[in-house]
Amino acid sequence: MARGLIAGIGAIGVLGAAVTGVIVTRPEKTPETVAALSRASADTVCVASNIRLVEGMTRTCLTSAQFDALRDRTVVGGDGAAVAVNLTGPSDEAAVMRTCAEYDTSIRKGWYAPTSADLRREEYFKRACGALTLLVKAAPADTTHFAGGKADAGDIRSMASEEALAFGETEPSTPVAIAEIEEGVWQVAIGNGETIIYEIAHADFTGDGQGEILAYVSIGAVGGSLRTGSIGLIEKPSAGGPCAFSPR
Repeated sequence: MARGLIAGIGAIGVLGAAVTGVIVTRPEKTPETVAALSRASADTVCVASNIRLVEGMTRTCLTSAQFDALRDRTVVGGDGAAVAVNLTGPSDEAAVMRTCAEYDTSIRKGWYAPTSADLRREEYFKRACGALTLLVKAAPADTTHFAGGKADAGDIRSMASEEALAFGETEPSTPVAIAEIEEGVWQVAIGNGETIIYEIAHADFTGDGQGEILAYVSIGAVGGSLRTGSIGLIEKPSAGGPCAFSPR
């Protein structure tokens, strides 16, 4: 479950927020058993949104090997421009990382971002490299409880509701506004904070044949530049929900 989905975006004491407000919904669809959902062929998984993680990445269907090859592409930021991050090694070595192949290798060796500016840039690497790691291991789903392989407003609403209930809150306090600001990108706002949820791909990421949604959850203040995020899976165990976000 996404600890902090509510708490991380609002003021202290609003964990029991009622999930109300503006809701943008897709046309109602019935959850389905899939033979070819979110894929072009039996061995590909499709990027389902316009989110770009590395240079040259597009909304397309790729094999595991093709996703792995993207690890050698330059990581890009929210504006599509190339991003580099400075890392420092255990013996005070320093190097500039531009790709997930470089970044992942260095992190495994104990390298770290030395400044606040590098920590902010590192968020793009955590998003891109975490997503590619999961996409390399993904397989097309055999069944899904996500209509059309996508979340709808009810799914996002259930995630927020489950988070509030997990903290033992039973009474609503602060309204939560939910809106789909573009296809596959959701804004969950409470108080002065907001969570942005970016759907990346629908596939079987856990090996059980059931479809999950790979997503990036970004948390910060409304209008602020300092944000923190996590790559993970939106899971929906049954057709009636609820959904939960599991960081990976």
